[in-house]
Amino acid sequence: MSLLQVNQVTHRYTSANLFRKEKGATVLSDVSLSIEPGQCLGLLGTSGAGKSTLGRVILGLEKPQKGQILFQGIDLYASSASERKRLRRDLQVVFQDCYSSVNPKMNAEQIIGEPLQNYEKLTRQEQIRRVEELLEIVGLKPEDRKKHPHQFSGGQLQRINIARAIALKPKLIVLDEAVSSLDMVNQSAVLALLSDLRRNFGMSYLFITHDIKAAYHISDALAVMEQGKLAVYSEDKEQFMQLQHPSVQMLLQSMLPEHPRFRTVKGAN
Repeated sequence: MSLLQVNQVTHRYTSANLFRKEKGATVLSDVSLSIEPGQCLGLLGTSGAGKSTLGRVILGLEKPQKGQILFQGIDLYASSASERKRLRRDLQVVFQDCYSSVNPKMNAEQIIGEPLQNYEKLTRQEQIRRVEELLEIVGLKPEDRKKHPHQFSGGQLQRINIARAIALKPKLIVLDEAVSSLDMVNQSAVLALLSDLRRNFGMSYLFITHDIKAAYHISDALAVMEQGKLAVYSEDKEQFMQLQHPSVQMLLQSMLPEHPRFRTVKGAN
């Protein structure tokens, strides 16, 4: 059984005037995909392609008009409130903007400890010990637990968000442009961290991005969304890089040729 199964999901936003609601643009159209235990699926696409909306639908934040989201075999939108709470323990997220993802008045201990307070019954000392362990896991220091968001760099704060996401040892993390706001050095460091965490904890990722290099680095399988539809899907990322599909070629040609692997795109057979 797949860990996540997205079945023929269609979603549109509605616009309302004074008298009635009107149908808006369709942002997802008949999208189907799956993620297996321990797998990372890189979901690519340009801005407005629908990939972040799909991420919110998978997280249970936006109910689609049609289709199913099955997580661990359970329909997320047809389940009871207690079932959804249980499922959310195993389904976490890291967003693009590391600063707006946290409460600026909370310190790192409170930010990372929030899911632990919601799901675990730990003593004060047990929670401090667990937060310090998580800080070390993501490459920070135990004493950083007392710092507030403004005292961290962007790369460090994204590590705080990652520590919060892995606190409950979830089965799936949705990474929505999680490295795109970082500079190249921090991007590489966070991608390496995410790869290590997946290997060590056996988690699955949905890695949403417009950056094909980042997706290639971390993912097992790659997919491309285009105008709300799944345009390309490949379980083999090496084969994906050789596809002549226009969506794939556009992504490849938009990259700076920083690595030999990406320097022979144009005219490739």
